[in-house]
Amino acid sequence: MSSVSSTPLASPSTTPIPIHPKSASMDLTYNVNTMEDELTCPVCLELFADPLMLPCSHSICKKCLQDILASRKKQSQDGLECPSCRKQHSVSGEKISRLPRNLALENVVFRYQEIKVQTLTKSRSLDASFEHPHSPTETPVFDAPVFKDEATNENCGLCETKPPAKAMWFCQQCGVLYCKVCLEKFHPKRGALARHKLTRPVKVSQEVKEVLCKDHESEAVSIFCRVCQVLVCPLCVCEGMGKHSGHQVVDQETALKQTKASVSQSKDSLEMMLSKLSEQNHKLEEVLDETESLHRDAAQKVEYQYRRFVDDIVATLRQQKDATLAHLGELKSSLNKQLRTQIDDNRRRLKRMDNMTETCKKMLEEDGTNTLLERATEVEPIRKHVRQFSEHLTSSEELCESVLKDKTIQKELKSSLAQFRNKTESTIDLFLRNESHRCTEIRPAFQSPTSPGKVDAPRIQNKCLMTWGFNSTTFTAEQLSRSVAWTVTIEKNSSHIGDVKTGYLFGVGVGSEVLNIKDLVGMNRNSYGLVCSGGNLVFVHDSKVESLMPLENLPLSVTMYVNLEAEDYIVLAYMITSTSWGDTLQGKKFVSKKMFKDAIYPVFTVSQRVKIQFPTYV
Repeated sequence: MSSVSSTPLASPSTTPIPIHPKSASMDLTYNVNTMEDELTCPVCLELFADPLMLPCSHSICKKCLQDILASRKKQSQDGLECPSCRKQHSVSGEKISRLPRNLALENVVFRYQEIKVQTLTKSRSLDASFEHPHSPTETPVFDAPVFKDEATNENCGLCETKPPAKAMWFCQQCGVLYCKVCLEKFHPKRGALARHKLTRPVKVSQEVKEVLCKDHESEAVSIFCRVCQVLVCPLCVCEGMGKHSGHQVVDQETALKQTKASVSQSKDSLEMMLSKLSEQNHKLEEVLDETESLHRDAAQKVEYQYRRFVDDIVATLRQQKDATLAHLGELKSSLNKQLRTQIDDNRRRLKRMDNMTETCKKMLEEDGTNTLLERATEVEPIRKHVRQFSEHLTSSEELCESVLKDKTIQKELKSSLAQFRNKTESTIDLFLRNESHRCTEIRPAFQSPTSPGKVDAPRIQNKCLMTWGFNSTTFTAEQLSRSVAWTVTIEKNSSHIGDVKTGYLFGVGVGSEVLNIKDLVGMNRNSYGLVCSGGNLVFVHDSKVESLMPLENLPLSVTMYVNLEAEDYIVLAYMITSTSWGDTLQGKKFVSKKMFKDAIYPVFTVSQRVKIQFPTYV
């Protein structure tokens, strides 16, 4: 790059005003472009900012030089190649501070920005005068900010108006804030003032303020007491005088570095733990989402599989489906409870660590030399919390690892469809097979009520069950220990006259306990049975009725099969044969073994209008 001094700068006051504004604009564009090329950094192609002079006398922006050296360091390359002449220099990141700052070039760049803005402003004014020669000439703008506007609450330091105008400029040499009017009035760009550097007013808010000692108000603090963790003045540590006498002290620069290092270490530790906990929560949430998805898919597949069988065995498959879905829900709830407990615990710690990290960031962003040291008492509590968080993180990582590795529930959810299909096929096999080949016919032995006035005289005559008077009577047979079947014939009781189309006539079924003589089969939660009531044959449990077929006439035969071989269910099959019309109705129900966990008994209910007869061949 050629020397900037080879291009003379024209002063705004000596620049002749062209007669024709269009030709002036062309000359101005040419001169500005030529000068801008000379003042442009060869790396970023922007005007020089904090230019440093290389040993070959070429200049480069300080930020550009730092970026180049950082990039070469990552590539394990040493030295620097001048971007202008390609000459090699032994410059490293540690030697940047030793390079001379090109103040002359920096002042030229700043002056060039001022001239460019001022000249272009006058050019626009001339264009306006040429296009509107009769319009009054407006006062040209003295200068416009060369920086983008930034929000600031700083006011002009020389305004006499109330309130003062907003500051537009800050002179680094004068140390004064100026609005546009006061800058033109009190800081004209002439003579020695022309070399003063104007910057944005926001810079003034970053001044270092002197902090005075609390015990010696006329003395500035300059020493840091390590024992008390406060800034003090020299008088505070004088032997025999100051209250910090004999305490371990260091200069404020050393204390600042140590405090910054401690806070930075705490911040790094917190950020590392935040990252780990966030990653841990991300993995746990993935497992949570996976569980929800697996449960949803499994339930949907179970639903689809269920619909394939629904036309043939609706009630049986619905029962199997509900049991499977309930099990899936228990699996999901079990895993979700464990996952949510740990996630909620991690979120609470994340929030606390995030707040503490923000505190560390704010402490590190303090610009004043003494401002951070005034908060030194906050450092040790932060470090204490960091150690606690670290201990919690270790235990949390172990728990998280065990949860992530344990895929038992996920595997069971994935296999639930196959399990449902297998159980459903087994249920269908049970539903379709002939129970008469598996159940041996018996005539139960009864623990029956006795006849009135005759203690120990069972009301069982000629293999026939009958009641007395006008009340229905329930009989309970001996407890079953194997798969059995029995057949009974329901006939009219010739000694009683009544309509067989009304009332509760009879019930044949099973109970989980010995029923009271006044309990009706199927009308309580302890029994299931085929019942004739109101002229219809129905299957009843706990008074819930499922209609089977209408009762045409008596007699009819009812055969009941009880299969105890299934793993989860007791199979109750029945076959109804009507002598009057010859049709046969078969059905099968699956009752959970949970209800019959203690015992299962054959039960029978007869009214005064019928009698229950066992076959003579039994």
